[in-house]
Amino acid sequence: MPTLFERVRDVIVAQLKVKPEEVTPESHLIDDLRADSLDIVDLTIALEEAFSGDAEFEITEEDAENIRTVQDIIDFLREKGVPGD
Repeated sequence: MPTLFERVRDVIVAQLKVKPEEVTPESHLIDDLRADSLDIVDLTIALEEAFSGDAEFEITEEDAENIRTVQDIIDFLREKGVPGD
């Protein structure tokens, strides 16, 4: 079973068209993974879809503004009740 990080990484790789090895918990979405504001919107939608089976949540615009790194995404999902190690 993939870890929460691996699942998040897979969504990021698919959305941002980056290599899996570029994505670490410390990776900054804009500075390191070259995401722009539209990419961030698409990524939040993809994350909502990917994890909707695990927990009911929505990533609001305010939430998205506070998500800057891959670890921020993982922390947010855990806070919303998505299981993972």
